[in-house]
Formats: sequence, C-alpha cells, structure tokens
Amino acid sequence: MNISIQARRFFFGVLIMLLFSARIWALPQHDADSGAPQTNRFEQLYKDNCSACHGEHGDGKSKAEFGLNPPPRDFTTEVAREELSRERMITSVTYGRPGTAMVGWGKRLEDDVIAGVVDYIRSTFMQPVTHDEAIQNETTKVTKKEAHPGQKIYKEHCAVCHGDNGNVATWVKSSLNPSPRNFTAAESRAELTPERMKASITFGRPGTAMMPFKSRLTEEQIANVVDYIRTTFMESSHNAGADEQVEDDGYATIPETGNSPHSSHSGDLSTNEMGQIQTTVAVPADMSLPLPHGLVGDTDKGRQFYSANCFTCHGLKGDGKGPRSKFIHPSPRNFIAAQSRQTLNRPALFKAITAGKPGTVMPSWGKVLSDQEIANVAEYVFQTFIRASDVTDPEQQSDATKAGSQKKKVTRN
Repeated sequence: MNISIQARRFFFGVLIMLLFSARIWALPQHDADSGAPQTNRFEQLYKDNCSACHGEHGDGKSKAEFGLNPPPRDFTTEVAREELSRERMITSVTYGRPGTAMVGWGKRLEDDVIAGVVDYIRSTFMQPVTHDEAIQNETTKVTKKEAHPGQKIYKEHCAVCHGDNGNVATWVKSSLNPSPRNFTAAESRAELTPERMKASITFGRPGTAMMPFKSRLTEEQIANVVDYIRTTFMESSHNAGADEQVEDDGYATIPETGNSPHSSHSGDLSTNEMGQIQTTVAVPADMSLPLPHGLVGDTDKGRQFYSANCFTCHGLKGDGKGPRSKFIHPSPRNFIAAQSRQTLNRPALFKAITAGKPGTVMPSWGKVLSDQEIANVAEYVFQTFIRASDVTDPEQQSDATKAGSQKKKVTRN
C-alpha cells in the first residue's frame, strides 16, 4: 500500500506515542548515585515521553497534533499560564485527563518524579509574563467590558463541543451521535429550563457525550455557566436560521416500566419529562448498505493496515483489548460486542475511521489516508469482526460458559 510522506510522518508520531509507555519502565526511578543533575533527568523524561504529543518546545506542535481531538495542550500560551496551576498539572499527569489522549502516570512514576517533570515544563515553557506584559494585560482588562463569570467556564469546558457561539462546534457535528445541543435553536429555548440545564451539567446526559461535572464545578460555577449560556446564546438568538440540526443517531428512546420487554436491557438509562425511566436502545443498522462513494474495500490491504496501526488499541481479535487499551479512557471500541454488531455497518465504520472520535485517542485518519485506504480498513473490520460468526465476545463467552457450568451442576444434582 503506497502511503504518502505526510502519512508516514503521522504514523511515526503515532508509533512514538505507542512506545513511550514501554520506554518509561526502562528509566530509573532514582538517580541519586548517578551524579546527573535532576533538571537533565526531567528534561529527558519530557523529551522521551511528553514531546511526542506536546512538542519539543511545549507548544503542542508535534506529529500527533492533527490526529488527536482535542489537540495536545500548548504550554506556551497565556491561557495555559492562567488556567494551569502547579497542582492541576500534577493531578493531570498523575491521573490523566478523561476525554483526552492524556493518560495517567501515577502507577508508573513516583510523586517526586511527576512533580519534577511538571516543574520542568513550567520553568521551561510557561515563563511568567514580563512587567510590560502585565501592565498591558491589566490595561486591556480595564478597557474591555467586564466578562460574565460563566464565560471562562464555558470556554474551558463547554465550547469544545457546543461551539464558541453555542451552535455546536463544526468538527463534532458529524463525529458525536447524538450531536451536542445547539443552544441557539428555537427548540432549545422551548425545552431547556434553567433547572434542567443545571441538572444536565451536574449529572450528565445518559446516552450522549455530555459528562457529569459535579466533581469539577461548584454549584455556583454551574449556575454561572447556565446563566451565561442562556443570556448569551438562548435569549439573544431568535433567528430562524439557527435551528438545530437533528440527525438520526441510530438510537431509539423507549419508555420503560417494570414489565417492559426492555426492562432488562443494559443500555443507558435516563428520565423523561414525565418522570418515567427510559432506556436508550441500539436500533439495528442496515448491514447490506455498501461503502460510500461507490468504493469497494480490499480486505487484504485493510488487514495489513489494521495489524500495523489499529490492533494496539482494538486488539487482534477486535475485542478492544489491545496492548495499549489498559492505559486508555474511554476504552477502545469492542467490535465483536453485540451493540457494535448491530450498529456498525460499512458506512458507519467508514465515517468513524475518517472523522475519528473527539474526546478519545481515536485519530482522524481522513487527514492522512485516502478514501480507498479507509474503505480497505472498514471492509476488513466489517468482514472480520462485525459479520464473522466464529468470533465471540470474550465477556459474552464467559457468561455463557458460567451459565453452562451452572446447568451441568443442576443436572448432576
């Protein structure tokens, strides 16, 4: 398979990301007897394990910057200096950042080593503003209209999905299913009360990418960001052109009662406007649909690419248990799970590989692969994992084995 120079560079960057977890084990946890300056050690740790994403100069300009959504943090900006306290950075390195490609290092590095790497980043890339810059910043703040207390919170936590203008970020419209809420739409103004919005931010929205923020934001901060959204996007937007785009997300919401045939379904649960419990059930896709654009995938070429680039996360068996999967949150897609086999037809796979998955380590391969190359991978995954009858989800197989074992015991008794 002929791969462009740009693709090769990208693959090299991804390879570096896959290897840095293993390389860290080879580095000594203590170097008191080595005589090497601590600064040099932390600099080397950064170069070996952080620069693959954050760049050699801490500016986020790396081979991986265009393949990760959201992109790696640029430590050199004024925004980074304002938002990233030393404690927050230590926490991020220790536990990772959910919804990003940043994994936690707390189980592999000691606390003092993590603190040393953070201090190296801060002293090298996050230099404090000069006296002249500070005066200029203060002057700018005075001349600007006083910002709403919820504006900074929205920009930091919400804009990445809902967009800077509240009408959904362009790159997630075709990547998240269902799409994030468009606050400028008439439907939002009719449906969203302040209480409902506060509840959604606090507890999240099951069946969507909306996560709970109760552990990140205080009640006052949640109230502020709700007020900011309502006054900035909802009350000031009454134009018909801002109506929300509603797309078929492949799911159906079914009211559930105690004797409902879906009462034992393991899907996402939520509560509707009438207080009834409802579950989000996967609607089977049409598995006969072909690849888009009249493409025909080559499974042999797709297998070669999958074995070289995808198995580290999704596993050779397509079960989402590749060698890198234990370090990833959220976990990679399990292609042989029942829901995957119901919903991932050829068009869905082609779309996912092309656009990537924002908030995960799944990159946008459409930036480096041709449509035909993506079609090859999609066809291989579809034929090998989605439609293959001889591949069984290990968890389902385990449950079946347990059930069979219990049945045998009953028979013997």
